[in-house]
Amino acid sequence: MAKRIKFPDSSPDSVLDVFEAIKRAFIHRGLFRQRAEVKKKAEKSPRQKKLESVTRKSHEILFKADTVFPFTLFPDTVTLDREKVSFAKRFFFGVAQVTSVPVRDILSVEADIGPFFGSVHTSSRFFITSPKSVNWLKRGDAIRLQRLLQGYIIAHEQEINCDNIKKEKLLALLNDLGTGRTG
Repeated sequence: MAKRIKFPDSSPDSVLDVFEAIKRAFIHRGLFRQRAEVKKKAEKSPRQKKLESVTRKSHEILFKADTVFPFTLFPDTVTLDREKVSFAKRFFFGVAQVTSVPVRDILSVEADIGPFFGSVHTSSRFFITSPKSVNWLKRGDAIRLQRLLQGYIIAHEQEINCDNIKKEKLLALLNDLGTGRTG
């Protein structure tokens, strides 16, 4: 048995409640049909399609490296995807300063390589005077990150669209393009 709620007679809720009850009774007995809401599939504009495409591509991580633990108590992270490179500098558990830079805005990449560790320094249009640095990376990670970023810089200078290239092929091409040959 349903509990009845009593409203004062002058209350607008009592009037609306009566109409709603009558409507539900007619629908329940089949005297009225409930309108099925037809959801029209909204046509997507070209800009919306482009935004969705760029968003999907930005979730595809091409390279990720963390600094080595004993030398940094809270390991920093550098992440490269198809659209940007992100630097996460950690200060404490769950605390980080994250800086993201579009790949097309990176001006130069330098890598300092030692026998075991390396560091990568990037300068961008936004921080020309103070380049972003990631220290205490594994030697191989520092070399690979520098090559991939340098390859991306060259590809953007040549106005090459890398959007439709598969991940494995893109990594191989950028690594080859960014490899500096000396001597």
